[in-house]
Amino acid sequence: MALITVMMVVALATLLAVGMMRNQNLSLRYADGLFSQDQSVLYTQGAEGFAKDLLLRDQNDDKRNGKEVDHLGETWAKPFPPFPVPGGLVLARVEDLQGRFNVNLLWQEGAVNTEAQAKLKRLLVNLDLPDNLDSALIDWMDEDNEANGLDGAEDDYYTRLSVPYRTANQSLSDVSELLLIRGFTPDVVNKLRPYVTALPSTATINVNTASPEVVRILAENMTLIGAEELARNKPADGYETVDAFLNEPAFNGLEASAKEAIKPLLSVRTAYFELSADAVVGGRHSVLHAVIARGDSGTLWVVSRDYGRLFSSTINVPSTLPVGMTTTETR
Repeated sequence: MALITVMMVVALATLLAVGMMRNQNLSLRYADGLFSQDQSVLYTQGAEGFAKDLLLRDQNDDKRNGKEVDHLGETWAKPFPPFPVPGGLVLARVEDLQGRFNVNLLWQEGAVNTEAQAKLKRLLVNLDLPDNLDSALIDWMDEDNEANGLDGAEDDYYTRLSVPYRTANQSLSDVSELLLIRGFTPDVVNKLRPYVTALPSTATINVNTASPEVVRILAENMTLIGAEELARNKPADGYETVDAFLNEPAFNGLEASAKEAIKPLLSVRTAYFELSADAVVGGRHSVLHAVIARGDSGTLWVVSRDYGRLFSSTINVPSTLPVGMTTTETR
């Protein structure tokens, strides 16, 4: 009987020891995961600092050369190679947000900018989307409570939804805000996202960095092929003036008055950029999208940081990186 009791005590002690070791192992793994996550977040913030440094150098170089123009041949716009860090990798890129159509151009100084409205309608048509979506968008930004025609939507519409809310009565702060507006379904917003942005209404389209899809909306009869050809043949160092851009043969069909009308929507310089960074440490991902503003005086500041949106590239790396490691990038 005493032997059985001793054996039971030993077995119980063994079970307790195994349980303690298991819990300790889980705690260590949890702590290691938290450490890796913290490290990956810090690496994305380091990428942000690197991007700000590049943009500041670019501005200083432009001022020194007497040519303040932003274009895709500059260092900040070139693809960054994957950067190895202890235990992982960092992938980052900087994009010109003013290479897209700024939806906030529609509402300026308390009134509809009809020229910007026409360009948005053209973009919607080119993407096979309803061209009446601009009405609800304008209603979202204007300060009155009167629907903009049959396709508009004010508080009366939104407060009747199953989850009621009200219009913002101000400019959009992010493209994702479009999802709150009548008619802007997830499919519509996903189609628009590569070509639109939500910036202060003073942020115009940089003709040197705009995609062919965005350039195409500037002239009613321009085809996508024509816009792509224009993009291929633009100067390596970018257009120095908007006039030089509008003097291209692709715009010969535009009257002088039409060119003057769209000039306020265009520029050759950029003040708003987006850094996208993806850091992997110990198998843990951290993704950062940061909107960086650059002032004329050389000041740079972060307008917003988003840690929730996915990165369009995925770095596949093992938790332990061997010497001579390889990575794959899927776009």
